[in-house]
Amino acid sequence: MKKENSLSFSDWQGLHHKVPALKSAGRYRYGRVYGAMALGCVLFALAASITGELKAWSDIDWLDVAGEGMVVVAVLSWLHFLLQWRPPGPVTQCLLAGFGSLGFGFYLDVLDEFIRLGGSGWGASLESVVTPLAVLLITYAVIALSQEQRVFARQQLRREAGVRDHRDIDPVTDLYSGSYCRHALADALSETKAVSLWLIDLDNFSAVNRLHGFACGDAVLNRVAATLVAAVPEEALVCRYGGDRFVVIAGPTERPGLQGALGRLLSEAIQLALYHRTGDSFEIAVRLAVVESSPGEDAAGLLARANAEILATKRRDNEH
Repeated sequence: MKKENSLSFSDWQGLHHKVPALKSAGRYRYGRVYGAMALGCVLFALAASITGELKAWSDIDWLDVAGEGMVVVAVLSWLHFLLQWRPPGPVTQCLLAGFGSLGFGFYLDVLDEFIRLGGSGWGASLESVVTPLAVLLITYAVIALSQEQRVFARQQLRREAGVRDHRDIDPVTDLYSGSYCRHALADALSETKAVSLWLIDLDNFSAVNRLHGFACGDAVLNRVAATLVAAVPEEALVCRYGGDRFVVIAGPTERPGLQGALGRLLSEAIQLALYHRTGDSFEIAVRLAVVESSPGEDAAGLLARANAEILATKRRDNEH
């Protein structure tokens, strides 16, 4: 079982907390954006107060100040979440420029409640230009984001089998969990289609966690997951069934050499992951059971047959 303080290979937030260099780099990136925005707002407020005309206290519409101020806070919160969630890249930079400009445009609206920017030509012009420019930047970024998401959707196809439901994702491998696997298998069998179930078991995997730590174990599991996703048919669904076990739900297969070929591929992936993490190798047996569904068979029965085949293989290996 994964410890609370262990590092998941796919846990970016955990990575920031565990690796000081990444943590400081993230803070530096956020600090630059927030600092530049704060400095720009302060400098513009000073310039506007000098060139513009301060309004009398009685002329200030506090309802407009509250409404426009809430919009500024909302845009700044969007900007903060964007910095937290998005990795660096062209799309992120365009979104940052768009939301930053939009926040500055609404800030000008708030400032206009205290200072008559119309008194200075450049102030009035800036107020009319910033918000439309921000809308154009965000529109362009959304178009680029949609293209990016189409690419990611193609990458995720075999992890999701055409069905997207992120409420039941395994945090280590980013595959669907065992509970989702059982539901997906039941749905596939209910459609009266022949189903091929592959059960992959990593024998003696607990020794990796014991000798090298849970972070190393998570890295190996993640490598196994990526290898499975790349190796199975495109229409198949790959799940982490639990612990060191994986399940593939696919159509009928007649590949007599499948178990041996996939077993060798996974063994090599595991050895490479261990070598990259520890510089050492470790013997982990990969067992694969492939069972075909029978008419009227339910998910529990099919999984039980696959599990029985894995156990029988273990007994034969132990006898020898």
